[in-house]
Amino acid sequence: MFADAESSATPTGTSSQKQHGKQRIEYVRPTLSRNELKSVLETLVQEDVSFGQGVLRFEKAFARTFDFEYAIAVDSYTSAFHLALMALEFAPGAELVAPVSSPLALLDAAHYVNASIVPVDLARDAFHPDPEAIVSALSAKTRAVYLPYTFGAYTDFSAVYQHLETNGLRSAKNTQVFVIEDLSHAIGHDWSSTQVGRNADITIVGLNEEHLMTIGKGAVLLTDSPRLNAALRDLRVEGGNRPYRVRFDYAITDYQAALGLEQLSNLSALVERRRRIGTLYREAVAASRLRTFFKAPEFDVYGAFPVLAESTLDHLQRYFASLQIETRRVFAQGPLHHLMGLAATSFPNAERLYQRGLLLPIYPMLNKAAVDKITNAIRSFY
Repeated sequence: MFADAESSATPTGTSSQKQHGKQRIEYVRPTLSRNELKSVLETLVQEDVSFGQGVLRFEKAFARTFDFEYAIAVDSYTSAFHLALMALEFAPGAELVAPVSSPLALLDAAHYVNASIVPVDLARDAFHPDPEAIVSALSAKTRAVYLPYTFGAYTDFSAVYQHLETNGLRSAKNTQVFVIEDLSHAIGHDWSSTQVGRNADITIVGLNEEHLMTIGKGAVLLTDSPRLNAALRDLRVEGGNRPYRVRFDYAITDYQAALGLEQLSNLSALVERRRRIGTLYREAVAASRLRTFFKAPEFDVYGAFPVLAESTLDHLQRYFASLQIETRRVFAQGPLHHLMGLAATSFPNAERLYQRGLLLPIYPMLNKAAVDKITNAIRSFY
């Protein structure tokens, strides 16, 4: 199960053989195969270091793989959110309804266009809000709803779509409220024979180190709308023989695209390896004093793996640190209500997850010794 990871990929940083015993298990390490490194090197040798045909090939392959009409690659996660909000024509003061677990990149992008985020608390013992809570947050000012699959955990957002369509807020002829989905922790896994994100107006896939795919730093926007595709592409690259408007230098390079193409070809295997490791962690949690909120083993992807202590984090952090297992706090930069200066008492479920939750290492390059060490640590927590 883990031998493939060691034979087919060359990790960056310390070797995989040093992940057990007294050696520290890193929280995250990118999975880079020999083919990926070779493709990047060939691109650099050919001096394809700017935006060109390599990026266009990557975009076509990405769109085809996930059954979208269009894919637009950009240089950062924040750039993707910024272009999405601009393409959806957010006017100053327009509202974006989003879970309080949303990334800092979304908050930054909202500030760029002077939009207002309306944060929604998570459901109790869950990584996502109840659809009813999202619907209740809609107002006459709502321009879009942001739906992420946090930590790669499965959830069903169909009730949100149904409400928008039933109330005439989203239709083929007249859309007043758009939907942005985020597959950064769920890309490459079909749920109920359908790729998640297919119903959104714009779907975003982050390509940063902590996401399922990575080109170092970047993102891809997916859409079936010719209008949105044209707007996103026009905004992505500045200059050119076009009437002047404010545009952005947000394109990726051909060597990043070469890396992305190779990762795309290996994605299903990498996702499956994460799911196998996540299953072992879940089994260990079930036999421990810790908790997690993954509830759909047939669908969960485990883009990250949070565990929760019965009380605050201090003891949990010290415990894993003593075993040389690196961890990160859930919402390391803080949940949205902290970043926005809102009262924690208004978001009790997200606050509880933030105060008690810790993310464990889970990535394809973990070898069997490292996975065994982490599962034993979970079971032995006191």
